[in-house]
Amino acid sequence: MPVSTATEPHKEQTLRSSFLVPPSTSTTTWETRCKRPLLTRSWSPVDFADADVKFKSSDGVLFRVHRKNLEVCTEGFPPSEISSKGEVVELTETSVTLELLFQFMYPQRHPALDTTLFEVLEPLAEAAEKYQVFPVMNICHIRMRDMVDKHTVEIMVYAMNHDYPYLISEVAPMMIAIDSVKVVEMLPQNLILPWVRYVKEWANVLQNHAISLPIGCSAVQHSPRPDGSIMFNSGRCALWAQLLVEILQRLGGGVHVLPSLDEVFNLSTPPLVKFRSESCCMEELKKWRSKIEVAIRQIPQFSTFL
Repeated sequence: MPVSTATEPHKEQTLRSSFLVPPSTSTTTWETRCKRPLLTRSWSPVDFADADVKFKSSDGVLFRVHRKNLEVCTEGFPPSEISSKGEVVELTETSVTLELLFQFMYPQRHPALDTTLFEVLEPLAEAAEKYQVFPVMNICHIRMRDMVDKHTVEIMVYAMNHDYPYLISEVAPMMIAIDSVKVVEMLPQNLILPWVRYVKEWANVLQNHAISLPIGCSAVQHSPRPDGSIMFNSGRCALWAQLLVEILQRLGGGVHVLPSLDEVFNLSTPPLVKFRSESCCMEELKKWRSKIEVAIRQIPQFSTFL
């Protein structure tokens, strides 16, 4: 028996753009869609008259789906547990999530998720994993990776819950820059202790490699004469001590600054801009930064603390 496809014109449409990014010209706002009242009628594109399985969303919308498509595309909807005698199966997901999810079960052009809001993508990704809807699991994983900069902790939890080790390793260092209290508040209980141990490794880098005093610039001392020329004296570079103090002040932000060494060692901002012309100091500064970077690369991946 071939997998069922949409035969009516409106069934061939992909999800309306108002579900992805609310257009400014839309008469229905995103807030209105999210607060949609309970409905007793079916309005979704995934609503086939010849379907043999009925689902009901948490906000009361009915979906009629073909059993064969569930068998082929998922592992989370066991056919033997779903009645075909008109019984409605109630699900915990909203209609917005299910409307997207079910469209991926049909051989048609699937909804484009490249502009989907995180508030829509996250529950869709969770539903795809819960019901093992294979066509949507991978695309959600890719899109979640694209959003790690803005939703770092949420995506870390998603990666941990659904065993995406590469994503875990990619996201964990980014979380160091976030306030520790906020991270702990968002992490599930089983991840808090591993996270504390992971942060301790970063703290060791800060203590032993970042704020440990470098030997210093060994160039001869250079100081300006009244006429503007440079006078060279024996001894170490006098400017190095000033530069050292400024960098240490930036490192004083704690482990949170270590993922942003570009900002710590940025000499384009005051008061460090005055040191840019001193090549001897720049050489020592590169060595200092390199020492920190090497230590960071040696930190075990977060997954090793689980």
